Amino acid sequence: MVINRLIKLLGSCDLSDVSSLRAIYKNNNVYSYNGVTIICNETHKSKPEYVKFTIQIPAGMLGLENRNRSLDASTADFCLRSFVSLIEKIDLEQEHKTGKEKFTGKIHIHEPNQKVVVRNSCFFKDDMLNITMVIRFPVHMMEKRNVVAGKLSVKIVRKELGKAVRDFVDFFDNEACIQFNTVYRRQLEIRRLLQKKNLVCFIANNSLLPRGKGEQPLGDVTPFISPSEDEIEITLADGFVIKGMGITEGVTVITGGGYSGKSTLLDSILSGIYNHVPGDGREYCITEERSCKIIAEDGRSVSSLDITPFIRNIPHSNTKAFSSCHASGSTSQAANIIEAVSFGCKALLIDEDRTATNFMIRDSRMKQIIQDDPIVPFTDRVRHLYQKAGVSTILIIGGSSEYLDLADNVYMMKNYTLHNFNKELMPFKQNAYEFYEREDEHEVQWKLERLVKTDSLSSFKRDAESNRIFEYVHIDNNTIHLGKDTVDVSRLDTIISQQQIATIAFIIRYLANRTKEPSFNLYRSIQEVFGLLAEQGLDAIYSNSFDIPHHLELPAMHDVLFAFSRMSMPEYV
Repeated sequence: MVINRLIKLLGSCDLSDVSSLRAIYKNNNVYSYNGVTIICNETHKSKPEYVKFTIQIPAGMLGLENRNRSLDASTADFCLRSFVSLIEKIDLEQEHKTGKEKFTGKIHIHEPNQKVVVRNSCFFKDDMLNITMVIRFPVHMMEKRNVVAGKLSVKIVRKELGKAVRDFVDFFDNEACIQFNTVYRRQLEIRRLLQKKNLVCFIANNSLLPRGKGEQPLGDVTPFISPSEDEIEITLADGFVIKGMGITEGVTVITGGGYSGKSTLLDSILSGIYNHVPGDGREYCITEERSCKIIAEDGRSVSSLDITPFIRNIPHSNTKAFSSCHASGSTSQAANIIEAVSFGCKALLIDEDRTATNFMIRDSRMKQIIQDDPIVPFTDRVRHLYQKAGVSTILIIGGSSEYLDLADNVYMMKNYTLHNFNKELMPFKQNAYEFYEREDEHEVQWKLERLVKTDSLSSFKRDAESNRIFEYVHIDNNTIHLGKDTVDVSRLDTIISQQQIATIAFIIRYLANRTKEPSFNLYRSIQEVFGLLAEQGLDAIYSNSFDIPHHLELPAMHDVLFAFSRMSMPEYV
């Protein structure tokens, strides 16, 4: 059988020279056994002891041949979690202790978080003959004194890994998969209904919002219950009825005392751009996918951006094409908002604790005293953003009353419970919307086209010592290194994993290697890449030329755009 060839090759790898190990994945690297296909590949040329095994299982073996293809992301997510639970039972380090000698080895497999997203560690792929489920994971071959231990490697593949695959197929829980997909299908349906009902977000009653260690729900917390004035009932196609709070489009203010749960609520709303697994507590906290958090980001890079809707007449700066390697709090927040609107975001989530005060507010007395301030406060733009650009805003406010006059709805958070405060607020209202309207000499352009000069973007750099030019792509904690550029993405709150950061790095590399036009539309080009990934999968952009793990997760499109905008290298037309 073909699998015997793999076992024979692995058994011959007990030597310091790893050339025989490379033979596993260089020639005829496809091995079949009882309908299951194993494909071996190199993860990185500097680490031949790490072999990536791709296991392809026909969907029919799992009873998934007649599955709903529109739920493939959810089905693959369930399969990955099921397989991870089997791999976690394997303790290679303990099993291969022999007296004083200790053999080390590990089966690496991507352990997903609480979100259901598209991954290349587990996905469905159609070919001409059948439908296969592909689970990718590298196996760290057993080592003894820096020598690949071939016989023990055979044991991994034949005994431990073989048993995990057999158990996965034999005991696949189709009923649990159906239940998992049912939750996901309902989430998708609610997400589609948001726009029809003019909602930014829906939060189901009894959702558990506070998070503990590892994003797990905290125990013994107050469940979320909608204010009665805002409670809506949704009946889904399968007859499932769910009640909860609908946050309408427009300007929404959430206020309350310290430690009342305001920020927890905002974080849950932001997290709702992703679907969550059953049992997370936020399964039915569903937010418009094109929502993002806006903060003051002191020190971020801004390149040739028109920030005149908020900032005007800065000495020695052109605010119609503003550039800075270290933007201030107010200029960075202005840039973040303008980029968000230009990149298609439909809702801005803002917590005043992470904003620039001079950007957010200027009360009536200060307006009378300072009449030539170059900063147009957000109070003077927040309603204009909704009326002219269709962009809603949800604000967490605890220290200023200015936004109470500007809100369509005001909520009070008290003892982790949300109350509609519109009626109570009426006697305290001081100004009408018109008080904050700003007269502009020219019509404000919110949606800007960002045209990038192709030649200014490169993934190559020159080594200072050898003078050699080489391609450099690397990621570490919340940082992307591409060519000569370094991008800090630590303050992009909707990036949820290192795997998403890796995907963003490869997408930017893909753009850097395009050679057709002298310039390209950034937003449109990123949309085209996402279309490519939807059609061909995340492997379409991956390369093992860099020491970056194979596991990728699909990020939100606006996070790719935001990361690109924080690069200092690209030049704009």
